[in-house]
Amino acid sequence: MAKIGLVLSGGFAKGAYQVGVLKAIKDFFKDEQISYISASSVGVLNAYSFATDRLSVIEEMWLNLKFSGIRTFAGAYTSNSQFSEAMQKIAGESTLGQAHFYAALLNITNLGLNYVNLRDVDPKHIRKYLQASISLPMLSRYTEIAGTRYADGALVDNIPVKPLMKHPFDYAIVVHFDRSNYVFENDYFDSKLIKINFLDEKVIRDSLAFDKDSISYMIKSGYNECLTLFDMVFKNGFDDIEFIYQKIAFLNGLRGKQNFRLTGDVAVNNMNRVLRKIIKSKI
Repeated sequence: MAKIGLVLSGGFAKGAYQVGVLKAIKDFFKDEQISYISASSVGVLNAYSFATDRLSVIEEMWLNLKFSGIRTFAGAYTSNSQFSEAMQKIAGESTLGQAHFYAALLNITNLGLNYVNLRDVDPKHIRKYLQASISLPMLSRYTEIAGTRYADGALVDNIPVKPLMKHPFDYAIVVHFDRSNYVFENDYFDSKLIKINFLDEKVIRDSLAFDKDSISYMIKSGYNECLTLFDMVFKNGFDDIEFIYQKIAFLNGLRGKQNFRLTGDVAVNNMNRVLRKIIKSKI
């Protein structure tokens, strides 16, 4: 059986698109096929609900969010008020399966980036790790866990593919919202990534617009678009690796000019910018 990875980036309201993608994955794959998961920011909440079979909880949260711009968004992020109930339901009575699950977190205590494997942490701290994943510096306070202060790691690595590099996966599904057509890390690693990039101008103009119609539209788009993609890529099944790689190469070729993205370089550059902002805000 093929070992499959899953990577979800952050993206504010655009994270609703990931819910549709995850629903499609649930319908298309067996749970045990997803061996490795890595996520940043709100992608952590989406991915954790997927990994613990709580997608209905996170979908309900998305559909009931009530933001109307940057001010109300910032206020809700400061208190995490609109996310707290969903985090409690996701973390309170659920456990991860066998999949490795990495959350990209900014370690403010040690001034570094940590990819925390939530499969290995004390279950009583899971909710705090979920909260830390959306604790955005300059808008909300850090989250302290066992003496270490954490915040949203998306500011340093918003598309956390790096944790997958140490695992023997056959291919991975990567969902992000950057406009660039990336080659992640190196050609060989990149040739194993099925990239899903939501760039609908109708929604992307304001990723802080949490109106119900836009959220519903993104969820449906994620679901329908991914089922169509999966029908093509996995036409010969999940274990015909050569055929799947051919389809990945075909899809990459359709996207035009590619830019190399090295996680180490991205992390160093972003960390320098983030630390300057943190120092100024005295988080």
